[in-house]
Amino acid sequence: MSVEQVYPLSDKVWGWISPATEMFEGLSRAEVESAIVCGDFQLFTGANCAAITCVSGTTLRIGLAGGDLNELLDLERQIAAYAADHECDSMEIVGRPGWERVLPGYKRTAVLMRKGIQNGLH
Repeated sequence: MSVEQVYPLSDKVWGWISPATEMFEGLSRAEVESAIVCGDFQLFTGANCAAITCVSGTTLRIGLAGGDLNELLDLERQIAAYAADHECDSMEIVGRPGWERVLPGYKRTAVLMRKGIQNGLH
């Protein structure tokens, strides 16, 4: 059974995410789906956006995201709650520098933005 048969990302979700995969040397749809299936990645979706995260130690990293900016900002708050529930003490975003303008609390560290999570509050 192929990954696509087990857990396919919808074409709509892949359409939002795929431009962000270019930062990861063309991470393929099958690779993303496989990582979701095995639990290495987590998929968060809104009506018009999606984000893919992974947990490393006590940090949750948003590595891929795309779609409607306002919905992504709402989704980021949901992801922060998920991170706090899973005992993460910080979040990171791998993304374009422009995200710094719309995501308060993150500090630019190269192309990686990070903020702490305190008391489970965003």
